[in-house]
Amino acid sequence: MAIDSSPPPLDALLAAIEAAIHARFPDFATVEFHREASTEDMPTPACLLAMTRCDRSRDNTDGSGLMQSLLRFEARVVLPTAAPAAALQLRNTAVELATWLHQRGRFPGVASGAIDVIAALPEDAATAQPGLRSWIVEWSLPMALGSNAWEETGGVVPRASFSFAPEIGRAHELRYQPLPERSP
Repeated sequence: MAIDSSPPPLDALLAAIEAAIHARFPDFATVEFHREASTEDMPTPACLLAMTRCDRSRDNTDGSGLMQSLLRFEARVVLPTAAPAAALQLRNTAVELATWLHQRGRFPGVASGAIDVIAALPEDAATAQPGLRSWIVEWSLPMALGSNAWEETGGVVPRASFSFAPEIGRAHELRYQPLPERSP
């Protein structure tokens, strides 16, 4: 197995999300992926991030071999319960984050589809950490993952060919005809 020195696209995406949220919301003392809300002595207010799902999208297959996926994310906006007007501040910050994500559309430097905000809602009191209040902002975005089958050819199909319906598909590959050299 070869070791790729470049970070996977997910690492770049997570770093871009963290950086963008931190830049837009500088009052967050903590903006991190994969950190538990129960962490003692965590600086607050905090925005704790997680990628919660990676679903395969069957809507878009482009023949590249890439897995078209729909990634789901969660931002947990956290404040201590003792903060003045914590409930109001928390709600306003979560809704502002959801609105900003919707209006932003994409994260810089990462090839992905558009951000789709799903919800902004208060965390269930039964699951909340003692001494903390939180709201959760959920969103998704489509992203192609994996290796492109055409990378070795420089993105160019080595030999383009054609056929006519109903004689198309793998079962009829032998009947395909090559395109002339100088086809438009």
